[in-house]
Amino acid sequence: MSRMGTTVISMDTNEALARRIADEVRAIMADKRISQRDLAQAANLPLVTLSRRLSGVSKPFDIEELARVAEALGLSVVEIVLRAERAALRPAVA
Repeated sequence: MSRMGTTVISMDTNEALARRIADEVRAIMADKRISQRDLAQAANLPLVTLSRRLSGVSKPFDIEELARVAEALGLSVVEIVLRAERAALRPAVA
């Protein structure tokens, strides 16, 4: 969505947004062919922490973790969040 050149992010629930962000990070990793191990190392995160954040088993990424992941992927936190929001707006493929 866009209003006068400003992107508006719909924040339905924190949990749903956290899930979409994890989904988007996994999609970016797949596109860039980056393993969890490689991303964890590049982002200076324990592998188990990254794995849990991506799977939704534990709490979602905190902002510092997401910033490290984004930098390791060559993106900004804003880009990842916007991609996650755009993906939520795309129609589901049956």
